[in-house]
Amino acid sequence: MNDKPFLTINKQIELLEKRGLLFQDKEAAKNNLLSYGYYEIINGYKDCFLDNSLDEEDKFKSGITFEHIFQLFTLDRNIRSEVMSALETFEANLRQALAYTVAEQISEEQTKYLNRRNYATGKKQFNKSLHKEIYPIDALLHILKGITYANSEPYKHYREEHSNIPPWIIVKKLNFGNLIWWYRLLKAPQKRIVTSRMTGLDVAILEEVKEFEEGYSSLLSLYLDYRNTAAHGGRIYNHFSKKRALPYNPLIHRIIEVSSADYRNGKGQSRLGTLIKTLQFSRDQTAYNELSVGCRFYIERYLKFNPDEKEFICNQAELDDKFFIR
Repeated sequence: MNDKPFLTINKQIELLEKRGLLFQDKEAAKNNLLSYGYYEIINGYKDCFLDNSLDEEDKFKSGITFEHIFQLFTLDRNIRSEVMSALETFEANLRQALAYTVAEQISEEQTKYLNRRNYATGKKQFNKSLHKEIYPIDALLHILKGITYANSEPYKHYREEHSNIPPWIIVKKLNFGNLIWWYRLLKAPQKRIVTSRMTGLDVAILEEVKEFEEGYSSLLSLYLDYRNTAAHGGRIYNHFSKKRALPYNPLIHRIIEVSSADYRNGKGQSRLGTLIKTLQFSRDQTAYNELSVGCRFYIERYLKFNPDEKEFICNQAELDDKFFIR
């Protein structure tokens, strides 16, 4: 038996009213439900508005309006857009740092920079696409070599006119995850140069503080998690990923002012505040500036109408008072 039957918009509103939700403008609410969906608006953002003291399921707190829930939905949608934009900028930076370093330190010739001997192999693991256990370097080279046979432009042009697809062209077709794998499979000296170009830290400093580079590689996994969550419309303002949480790193967590005790209590792991703070490590501050300014603008606008929720929003996103200082 289907316990989640289809409901018309009018029936959806009747159900919400039965559960104690108020409406200031039903016609506007109908349009929003039709445009964005009941599941996305209500199921995605209702939890903090429910009366947990009642035995009955999904009863809203007294005085909660649909418009209030929609404001939180809108806040999260705007934050999601800011995260997407910032991480696209970060990805572009990584794409260029990687391509430049490979061309400079290995070669611009595909026969050389696609040579397995120039990379670390990584630990053997099951590859879903190839349906077998394989070293990460072999999976990456399979992807890279496949791009050299692409019939789309500019790959076809470079193959037919120059008999070579240089790294600054091949990276254009790689997604964020593949870029990260290429970075990780570089040998230590080349990887350190990419890290230096991304952060602005001198290579000599990175050689002395290897713990930073270890932490930086983990940060890339966190950024990818946020990129994928945002791209698929996931909730961002209170996002937490246990799988992609940043492992405790004495250096990185000291920089973002998270003690070991704070970390054990869940801070500095994978909340939005950690994403924002760690983007400050970038030499190009565009991604950090875009995300911090954008999030602050939309959160302050939300709090203008819902000032009592500042503590809740800050706890969920792991933001402190410094975040609101311009």
